[in-house]
Amino acid sequence: MSRGIIVLDAGHGQFGNPYPILEDTYEGTQNFKLAARLKAELEARGFTVLLTRNRIEDDPSLEERGKLAGDSRAVLFLSLHSNAPGSATSKEAYHAVRGSEVYYSLSEDSRVEARNAEIARALNAAVVQTMNTTDRGVKTRSYPDQPTVNYYGVLRHSAAYGCPTAFIIEHGFHTNPEDAAFLSNDECLQRLAEAEAEAIERVL
Repeated sequence: MSRGIIVLDAGHGQFGNPYPILEDTYEGTQNFKLAARLKAELEARGFTVLLTRNRIEDDPSLEERGKLAGDSRAVLFLSLHSNAPGSATSKEAYHAVRGSEVYYSLSEDSRVEARNAEIARALNAAVVQTMNTTDRGVKTRSYPDQPTVNYYGVLRHSAAYGCPTAFIIEHGFHTNPEDAAFLSNDECLQRLAEAEAEAIERVL
Protein backbone atom coordinates (compact mmCIF):
# COMPACT_ATOMS: atom_id res chain seq x y z
CA MET A 1 0.00 0.00 0.00
CA SER A 2 1.30 3.45 -0.92
CA ARG A 3 2.42 5.76 1.85
CA GLY A 4 0.85 8.64 -0.05
CA ILE A 5 1.19 10.61 -3.27
CA ILE A 6 4.02 13.11 -3.70
CA VAL A 7 4.13 15.52 -6.64
CA LEU A 8 7.59 16.56 -7.81
CA ASP A 9 7.84 19.69 -9.91
CA ALA A 10 11.07 20.14 -11.86
CA GLY A 11 11.11 23.91 -12.08
CA HIS A 12 11.13 25.80 -15.41
CA GLY A 13 11.46 24.17 -18.84
CA GLN A 14 14.30 22.34 -20.55
CA PHE A 15 16.34 25.45 -21.37
CA GLY A 16 15.19 27.60 -18.48
CA ASN A 17 17.90 29.69 -16.78
CA PRO A 18 21.31 28.82 -18.27
CA TYR A 19 24.21 28.41 -15.88
CA PRO A 20 26.38 31.48 -16.59
CA ILE A 21 29.62 29.64 -15.77
CA LEU A 22 28.93 26.26 -17.42
CA GLU A 23 28.21 26.01 -21.13
CA ASP A 24 25.06 24.14 -22.25
CA THR A 25 23.86 23.60 -18.67
CA TYR A 26 20.42 24.80 -17.58
CA GLU A 27 18.50 24.97 -14.34
CA GLY A 28 15.44 23.44 -16.01
CA THR A 29 17.42 20.45 -17.27
CA GLN A 30 19.22 19.80 -13.98
CA ASN A 31 15.91 20.06 -12.09
CA PHE A 32 14.46 17.44 -14.44
CA LYS A 33 17.38 15.08 -13.79
CA LEU A 34 17.08 15.55 -10.04
CA ALA A 35 13.32 14.95 -10.11
CA ALA A 36 13.81 11.60 -11.86
CA ARG A 37 16.32 10.47 -9.25
CA LEU A 38 14.21 11.70 -6.34
CA LYS A 39 11.16 9.94 -7.79
CA ALA A 40 13.02 6.62 -7.80
CA GLU A 41 14.25 7.11 -4.23
CA LEU A 42 10.79 8.00 -2.93
CA GLU A 43 9.15 5.10 -4.73
CA ALA A 44 11.69 2.75 -3.18
CA ARG A 45 10.46 4.03 0.19
CA GLY A 46 6.83 3.26 -0.57
CA PHE A 47 5.50 6.58 -1.89
CA THR A 48 3.60 7.08 -5.14
CA VAL A 49 5.24 9.87 -7.13
CA LEU A 50 3.79 12.03 -9.91
CA LEU A 51 5.84 14.44 -12.01
CA THR A 52 4.69 17.77 -13.43
CA ARG A 53 7.23 17.28 -16.26
CA ASN A 54 7.26 13.73 -17.62
CA ARG A 55 9.31 14.73 -20.67
CA ILE A 56 12.27 17.05 -20.50
CA GLU A 57 10.64 19.40 -23.01
CA ASP A 58 7.47 19.75 -20.91
CA ASP A 59 6.87 23.20 -19.38
CA PRO A 60 3.41 23.38 -17.81
CA SER A 61 2.02 26.58 -16.37
CA LEU A 62 2.41 27.37 -12.68
CA GLU A 63 -1.28 26.67 -12.19
CA GLU A 64 -1.05 23.28 -13.91
CA ARG A 65 1.89 22.32 -11.71
CA GLY A 66 0.12 23.19 -8.46
CA LYS A 67 -3.23 21.82 -9.64
CA LEU A 68 -1.73 18.36 -10.14
CA ALA A 69 -0.95 18.21 -6.43
CA GLY A 70 -4.48 19.17 -5.43
CA ASP A 71 -6.24 17.01 -8.00
CA SER A 72 -4.18 13.95 -7.01
CA ARG A 73 -4.72 14.54 -3.27
CA ALA A 74 -0.97 14.65 -2.77
CA VAL A 75 0.46 14.64 0.74
CA LEU A 76 3.38 16.79 -0.47
CA PHE A 77 4.17 19.10 -3.36
CA LEU A 78 7.85 19.81 -3.93
CA SER A 79 9.12 22.24 -6.56
CA LEU A 80 12.80 21.79 -7.39
CA HIS A 81 14.91 24.83 -8.29
CA SER A 82 18.32 26.45 -8.08
CA ASN A 83 18.90 30.10 -7.35
CA ALA A 84 20.50 33.26 -8.74
CA PRO A 85 21.26 36.57 -7.00
CA GLY A 86 18.91 39.50 -7.36
CA SER A 87 19.58 42.35 -9.74
CA ALA A 88 20.78 44.56 -6.89
CA THR A 89 23.77 42.28 -6.25
CA SER A 90 27.08 43.84 -7.23
CA LYS A 91 29.19 42.34 -10.00
CA GLU A 92 31.90 41.59 -7.45
CA ALA A 93 29.53 39.60 -5.23
CA TYR A 94 27.40 37.96 -7.93
CA HIS A 95 29.32 34.68 -8.24
CA ALA A 96 30.18 34.50 -4.53
CA VAL A 97 26.58 34.15 -3.33
CA ARG A 98 25.68 30.54 -2.58
CA GLY A 99 23.52 28.39 -0.35
CA SER A 100 20.27 26.49 0.07
CA GLU A 101 16.90 27.84 1.15
CA VAL A 102 13.40 26.41 1.28
CA TYR A 103 10.14 28.32 0.92
CA TYR A 104 7.10 26.71 2.52
CA SER A 105 3.42 27.33 1.95
CA LEU A 106 1.51 29.74 4.13
CA SER A 107 -1.77 28.63 5.64
CA GLU A 108 -4.65 30.13 7.58
CA ASP A 109 -4.38 27.02 9.79
CA SER A 110 -1.47 27.66 12.16
CA ARG A 111 -0.97 23.92 12.72
CA VAL A 112 -0.55 23.29 8.98
CA GLU A 113 1.90 26.18 8.66
CA ALA A 114 3.92 24.98 11.67
CA ARG A 115 4.07 21.50 10.14
CA ASN A 116 5.20 23.00 6.83
CA ALA A 117 7.99 24.85 8.63
CA GLU A 118 9.13 21.60 10.25
CA ILE A 119 9.26 19.78 6.92
CA ALA A 120 11.05 22.73 5.30
CA ARG A 121 13.75 22.67 7.97
CA ALA A 122 14.34 18.95 7.40
CA LEU A 123 14.60 19.41 3.64
CA ASN A 124 16.90 22.40 3.90
CA ALA A 125 19.21 20.63 6.34
CA ALA A 126 19.47 17.66 3.96
CA VAL A 127 20.48 19.93 1.07
CA VAL A 128 22.94 22.02 3.09
CA GLN A 129 24.70 18.96 4.48
CA THR A 130 24.82 17.10 1.17
CA MET A 131 26.02 20.05 -0.89
CA ASN A 132 28.25 21.45 1.86
CA THR A 133 26.84 24.86 1.09
CA THR A 134 25.59 27.85 3.05
CA ASP A 135 22.38 27.54 5.07
CA ARG A 136 20.11 30.40 3.99
CA GLY A 137 17.22 29.12 6.09
CA VAL A 138 13.53 28.38 5.61
CA LYS A 139 11.21 31.16 4.56
CA THR A 140 7.75 32.25 3.50
CA ARG A 141 6.75 35.02 1.13
CA SER A 142 3.30 36.53 0.95
CA TYR A 143 1.54 39.14 -1.12
CA PRO A 144 1.64 42.63 0.40
CA ASP A 145 -1.29 43.06 2.82
CA GLN A 146 -2.33 39.42 2.28
CA PRO A 147 -0.36 37.55 4.94
CA THR A 148 -1.86 34.11 4.27
CA VAL A 149 -1.58 34.23 0.45
CA ASN A 150 1.56 32.75 -1.09
CA TYR A 151 3.55 35.01 -3.38
CA TYR A 152 4.93 32.15 -5.47
CA GLY A 153 2.49 30.77 -8.01
CA VAL A 154 3.23 27.06 -7.61
CA LEU A 155 2.70 27.24 -3.85
CA ARG A 156 -0.39 29.41 -4.24
CA HIS A 157 -2.00 27.08 -6.76
CA SER A 158 -1.04 23.93 -4.87
CA ALA A 159 -2.76 25.28 -1.76
CA ALA A 160 -5.76 26.59 -3.70
CA TYR A 161 -6.40 23.19 -5.29
CA GLY A 162 -6.16 21.31 -2.00
CA CYS A 163 -2.51 20.54 -1.21
CA PRO A 164 -1.34 23.02 1.45
CA THR A 165 1.84 21.06 2.20
CA ALA A 166 3.93 22.63 -0.55
CA PHE A 167 7.54 23.73 -0.89
CA ILE A 168 10.11 25.31 -3.19
CA ILE A 169 13.68 24.14 -2.68
CA GLU A 170 16.41 26.43 -3.98
CA HIS A 171 19.31 23.98 -4.30
CA GLY A 172 22.20 26.40 -4.11
CA PHE A 173 23.03 29.04 -6.72
CA HIS A 174 23.72 27.95 -10.28
CA THR A 175 25.64 31.24 -10.57
CA ASN A 176 28.19 30.07 -7.96
CA PRO A 177 31.14 27.89 -9.05
CA GLU A 178 30.91 25.44 -6.12
CA ASP A 179 27.13 25.03 -6.17
CA ALA A 180 27.04 24.82 -9.97
CA ALA A 181 29.73 22.14 -10.05
CA PHE A 182 27.71 20.04 -7.61
CA LEU A 183 24.41 20.49 -9.42
CA SER A 184 25.90 19.63 -12.82
CA ASN A 185 27.33 16.30 -11.58
CA ASP A 186 25.05 13.25 -11.93
CA GLU A 187 26.60 11.43 -8.96
CA CYS A 188 26.04 14.49 -6.79
CA LEU A 189 22.42 14.72 -7.92
CA GLN A 190 21.96 11.12 -6.86
CA ARG A 191 23.36 11.90 -3.41
CA LEU A 192 21.00 14.85 -3.18
CA ALA A 193 18.01 12.70 -4.16
CA GLU A 194 18.88 10.12 -1.52
CA ALA A 195 19.26 12.75 1.21
CA GLU A 196 15.98 14.46 0.36
CA ALA A 197 14.10 11.16 0.19
CA GLU A 198 15.46 10.19 3.60
CA ALA A 199 14.37 13.54 5.04
CA ILE A 200 10.87 13.21 3.57
CA GLU A 201 10.55 9.66 4.88
CA ARG A 202 11.42 10.87 8.39
CA VAL A 203 8.95 13.76 8.52
CA LEU A 204 5.90 12.35 6.70
